[in-house]
Amino acid sequence: MSVPASAPLEFDAGLQPFPFHMFVDLVSATVAVAGELDRQNAPHVLDGLTALTSTGHRRWTVDTSAVSFCDAAGLRVLVTGHHLARRHGCELVIDRPSRCVHRLMGLVGLDRVLAVRSDEPRPAPAAGGQRPLPSAGPLRSARRIRALPVVGPPEA
Repeated sequence: MSVPASAPLEFDAGLQPFPFHMFVDLVSATVAVAGELDRQNAPHVLDGLTALTSTGHRRWTVDTSAVSFCDAAGLRVLVTGHHLARRHGCELVIDRPSRCVHRLMGLVGLDRVLAVRSDEPRPAPAAGGQRPLPSAGPLRSARRIRALPVVGPPEA
């Protein structure tokens, strides 16, 4: 099934029993993902991205606008796809990330590594782009933490 890259994805409500759908469009080099992008489904997305290696396109697109849940494995497959594209002289673009994907990418800093194309304006970073320190605990201490000395093997 071919899905134009510019058209928003609409999925049939009758397909709800299946929490994951993926479409690969070799003509536009697009992988569209819907549902849960998790450990169980991430290998399918990687298979779709691997299929794009034979297309000759220089820009690959992953449309995650219909992703309802994403975990670390979902983010890992996006990074793996990024590296796969780079190895083939291509660029991977995350197109219209869903709210959960965009939030996770921002939390771990992937929005600065991966190319993201979104219809929504990008929110300003909180705290001037710096992560706030916790209010208490060892990270809040003004004391510098020294590295442990390297101990060599015991001499005989």
